[in-house]
Amino acid sequence: MKLSPLELDALTELFNMGVGQAADALSQLAGEPVLLSIPEVRLLPKAEVIRQLARGDDKRVSAVRQGFHGDIVTDAILMFPAEQSLQLVQIMVGEQVPLEHLGEMEQEALAEIGNILLNSVVASVADSLGLALDGSLPEVELGVVSDVLLAEQDVDEPLLSLQVRFDIATRSIHGYLAFLLDMRSTGMLEERVADFIRRLPGGGA
Repeated sequence: MKLSPLELDALTELFNMGVGQAADALSQLAGEPVLLSIPEVRLLPKAEVIRQLARGDDKRVSAVRQGFHGDIVTDAILMFPAEQSLQLVQIMVGEQVPLEHLGEMEQEALAEIGNILLNSVVASVADSLGLALDGSLPEVELGVVSDVLLAEQDVDEPLLSLQVRFDIATRSIHGYLAFLLDMRSTGMLEERVADFIRRLPGGGA
Protein backbone atom coordinates (compact mmCIF):
# COMPACT_ATOMS: atom_id res chain seq x y z
CA MET A 1 0.00 0.00 0.00
CA LYS A 2 1.39 3.37 -1.02
CA LEU A 3 -0.30 6.67 -0.31
CA SER A 4 0.78 9.94 -1.91
CA PRO A 5 1.14 13.10 0.21
CA LEU A 6 -2.17 14.30 -1.28
CA GLU A 7 -3.90 11.06 -0.25
CA LEU A 8 -2.45 11.25 3.27
CA ASP A 9 -3.66 14.86 3.54
CA ALA A 10 -7.15 13.77 2.47
CA LEU A 11 -7.19 10.95 5.03
CA THR A 12 -5.97 13.33 7.73
CA GLU A 13 -8.90 15.65 7.02
CA LEU A 14 -11.37 12.74 7.04
CA PHE A 15 -9.99 11.33 10.28
CA ASN A 16 -9.94 14.79 11.83
CA MET A 17 -13.69 15.18 11.31
CA GLY A 18 -14.24 11.97 13.26
CA VAL A 19 -11.83 13.06 15.97
CA GLY A 20 -13.77 16.31 16.34
CA GLN A 21 -17.02 14.40 16.83
CA ALA A 22 -15.32 12.14 19.38
CA ALA A 23 -14.00 15.16 21.30
CA ASP A 24 -17.54 16.52 21.65
CA ALA A 25 -18.85 13.17 22.90
CA LEU A 26 -15.96 12.70 25.34
CA SER A 27 -16.43 16.26 26.64
CA GLN A 28 -20.03 15.42 27.52
CA LEU A 29 -18.89 12.22 29.22
CA ALA A 30 -16.15 13.97 31.20
CA GLY A 31 -18.21 17.03 32.05
CA GLU A 32 -15.35 19.29 30.93
CA PRO A 33 -13.77 20.22 27.60
CA VAL A 34 -11.73 17.46 25.98
CA LEU A 35 -9.49 18.73 23.19
CA LEU A 36 -8.09 16.26 20.69
CA SER A 37 -5.22 17.29 18.43
CA ILE A 38 -5.38 16.99 14.65
CA PRO A 39 -4.25 13.40 14.06
CA GLU A 40 -0.91 12.76 12.44
CA VAL A 41 -1.71 10.11 9.83
CA ARG A 42 1.14 7.92 8.62
CA LEU A 43 1.60 4.60 6.86
CA LEU A 44 4.33 2.73 8.77
CA PRO A 45 5.64 -0.81 9.23
CA LYS A 46 4.42 -2.36 12.50
CA ALA A 47 8.02 -2.56 13.70
CA GLU A 48 8.38 1.23 13.45
CA VAL A 49 5.15 1.85 15.36
CA ILE A 50 6.30 -0.54 18.09
CA ARG A 51 9.65 1.27 18.26
CA GLN A 52 7.96 4.66 18.60
CA LEU A 53 5.55 3.54 21.27
CA ALA A 54 7.97 1.42 23.24
CA ARG A 55 10.83 3.94 23.01
CA GLY A 56 13.48 1.25 23.33
CA ASP A 57 11.58 -0.74 25.95
CA ASP A 58 8.51 -2.85 25.17
CA LYS A 59 6.27 -0.89 27.50
CA ARG A 60 2.85 -1.94 28.68
CA VAL A 61 -0.14 -0.25 27.16
CA SER A 62 -3.86 -0.17 27.79
CA ALA A 63 -5.57 -0.89 24.48
CA VAL A 64 -9.09 -1.02 23.11
CA ARG A 65 -9.55 -3.18 20.01
CA GLN A 66 -12.61 -3.10 17.79
CA GLY A 67 -13.10 -5.06 14.58
CA PHE A 68 -14.88 -3.60 11.55
CA HIS A 69 -16.13 -5.71 8.64
CA GLY A 70 -17.81 -4.95 5.34
CA ASP A 71 -16.30 -3.27 2.30
CA ILE A 72 -12.99 -3.40 4.15
CA VAL A 73 -11.81 -5.46 7.10
CA THR A 74 -9.81 -3.77 9.82
CA ASP A 75 -8.94 -4.03 13.47
CA ALA A 76 -8.96 -0.53 14.95
CA ILE A 77 -6.82 -0.24 18.07
CA LEU A 78 -6.65 2.67 20.50
CA MET A 79 -3.64 2.58 22.84
CA PHE A 80 -2.51 4.59 25.85
CA PRO A 81 0.63 4.19 27.96
CA ALA A 82 -0.47 2.04 30.92
CA GLU A 83 0.64 4.69 33.39
CA GLN A 84 -1.69 7.24 31.81
CA SER A 85 -4.80 5.10 31.43
CA LEU A 86 -5.87 5.46 35.08
CA GLN A 87 -5.57 9.24 34.77
CA LEU A 88 -7.87 9.16 31.75
CA VAL A 89 -10.35 6.90 33.54
CA GLN A 90 -10.38 9.21 36.56
CA ILE A 91 -11.16 12.18 34.33
CA MET A 92 -14.08 10.30 32.81
CA VAL A 93 -15.59 8.92 36.03
CA GLY A 94 -14.88 11.95 38.22
CA GLU A 95 -12.09 13.21 40.44
CA GLN A 96 -14.06 12.24 43.54
CA VAL A 97 -13.44 8.53 42.89
CA PRO A 98 -10.29 7.48 44.83
CA LEU A 99 -7.42 6.28 42.67
CA GLU A 100 -7.36 2.91 44.46
CA HIS A 101 -10.95 2.26 43.35
CA LEU A 102 -10.31 2.96 39.70
CA GLY A 103 -8.74 -0.40 38.89
CA GLU A 104 -12.04 -2.24 39.13
CA MET A 105 -13.76 0.12 36.69
CA GLU A 106 -10.76 0.75 34.41
CA GLN A 107 -11.68 -1.76 31.71
CA GLU A 108 -15.31 -0.65 31.51
CA ALA A 109 -14.35 3.03 31.28
CA LEU A 110 -11.61 2.37 28.72
CA ALA A 111 -14.04 0.33 26.61
CA GLU A 112 -16.49 3.25 26.62
CA ILE A 113 -13.78 5.77 25.69
CA GLY A 114 -12.51 3.49 22.92
CA ASN A 115 -16.02 2.82 21.65
CA ILE A 116 -16.72 6.54 21.32
CA LEU A 117 -13.43 7.43 19.67
CA LEU A 118 -13.07 4.46 17.33
CA ASN A 119 -16.69 4.54 16.15
CA SER A 120 -16.60 8.31 15.58
CA VAL A 121 -13.42 8.12 13.52
CA VAL A 122 -14.37 5.02 11.52
CA ALA A 123 -17.93 6.22 10.86
CA SER A 124 -16.70 9.60 9.61
CA VAL A 125 -14.20 8.05 7.20
CA ALA A 126 -16.65 5.37 6.04
CA ASP A 127 -19.39 7.91 5.32
CA SER A 128 -17.06 10.16 3.35
CA LEU A 129 -15.60 7.30 1.31
CA GLY A 130 -18.90 5.45 0.79
CA LEU A 131 -17.83 2.35 2.73
CA ALA A 132 -20.37 0.06 4.41
CA LEU A 133 -18.98 -1.22 7.73
CA ASP A 134 -20.26 -3.04 10.81
CA GLY A 135 -18.35 -2.91 14.07
CA SER A 136 -17.91 -5.51 16.79
CA LEU A 137 -18.02 -4.78 20.50
CA PRO A 138 -14.80 -3.21 21.85
CA GLU A 139 -12.39 -5.40 23.77
CA VAL A 140 -9.87 -4.09 26.30
CA GLU A 141 -6.35 -5.54 26.25
CA LEU A 142 -3.55 -4.86 28.71
CA GLY A 143 -0.09 -5.89 27.58
CA VAL A 144 3.14 -4.91 25.89
CA VAL A 145 3.03 -2.98 22.62
CA SER A 146 4.38 -5.79 20.44
CA ASP A 147 1.79 -8.32 21.66
CA VAL A 148 -1.09 -5.89 21.11
CA LEU A 149 -0.03 -4.89 17.60
CA LEU A 150 1.55 -7.99 16.16
CA ALA A 151 -0.61 -10.95 17.14
CA GLU A 152 0.48 -13.48 14.48
CA GLN A 153 1.14 -10.93 11.75
CA ASP A 154 4.34 -9.94 9.99
CA VAL A 155 6.31 -7.21 11.75
CA ASP A 156 7.11 -5.63 8.36
CA GLU A 157 3.47 -5.29 7.29
CA PRO A 158 2.33 -1.66 7.09
CA LEU A 159 -0.45 -0.20 9.16
CA LEU A 160 -2.27 3.09 9.07
CA SER A 161 -1.30 4.91 12.25
CA LEU A 162 -2.71 8.04 13.90
CA GLN A 163 -1.22 9.87 16.83
CA VAL A 164 -3.71 11.94 18.82
CA ARG A 165 -3.10 14.05 21.91
CA PHE A 166 -5.82 14.37 24.55
CA ASP A 167 -5.70 17.73 26.33
CA ILE A 168 -7.99 17.80 29.34
CA ALA A 169 -7.69 20.65 31.84
CA THR A 170 -4.03 20.73 32.90
CA ARG A 171 -3.25 17.20 31.71
CA SER A 172 -2.05 15.99 28.35
CA ILE A 173 -2.45 12.30 27.54
CA HIS A 174 -1.09 10.79 24.34
CA GLY A 175 -3.24 8.23 22.57
CA TYR A 176 -2.33 6.20 19.51
CA LEU A 177 -4.74 4.77 16.93
CA ALA A 178 -3.69 1.99 14.60
CA PHE A 179 -5.68 0.38 11.79
CA LEU A 180 -4.62 -3.12 10.72
CA LEU A 181 -5.76 -3.82 7.14
CA ASP A 182 -5.57 -6.93 5.00
CA MET A 183 -4.36 -6.73 1.39
CA ARG A 184 -7.83 -6.53 -0.18
CA SER A 185 -8.80 -3.79 2.24
CA THR A 186 -5.73 -1.68 1.53
CA GLY A 187 -6.50 -1.80 -2.19
CA MET A 188 -10.12 -0.81 -1.59
CA LEU A 189 -9.05 2.06 0.68
CA GLU A 190 -6.61 3.36 -1.92
CA GLU A 191 -9.33 3.30 -4.60
CA ARG A 192 -11.89 5.09 -2.43
CA VAL A 193 -9.42 7.78 -1.33
CA ALA A 194 -8.45 8.41 -4.96
CA ASP A 195 -12.16 8.66 -5.91
CA PHE A 196 -12.75 11.06 -3.02
CA ILE A 197 -9.92 13.34 -4.19
CA ARG A 198 -11.22 13.31 -7.77
CA ARG A 199 -14.64 14.49 -6.52
CA LEU A 200 -13.13 17.50 -4.75
CA PRO A 201 -13.19 20.87 -6.55
CA GLY A 202 -10.09 20.85 -8.71
CA GLY A 203 -9.36 17.27 -7.69
CA GLY A 204 -9.13 16.04 -11.25
CA ALA A 205 -6.62 18.68 -12.20
